[in-house]
Amino acid sequence: MMFFGFLLIILIIWYIMKNPDAVKNLTETQSKNSAKEDALRILNEKFVNGEITEEEYLRKKKLIE
Repeated sequence: MMFFGFLLIILIIWYIMKNPDAVKNLTETQSKNSAKEDALRILNEKFVNGEITEEEYLRKKKLIE
């Protein structure tokens, strides 16, 4: 059982060394998702507070998504 765990770690290290862009793409995807979530949160707050109309909210939400 311990052998398979060790083998899995070796395979992960090999994959990262063979494809260094894989880690970079993973972190970029996470940062894009968090930026999108932040934008939607701010947009929702503005709509709830009455700072923007429903039409503006829907239009901007469509642009973000």
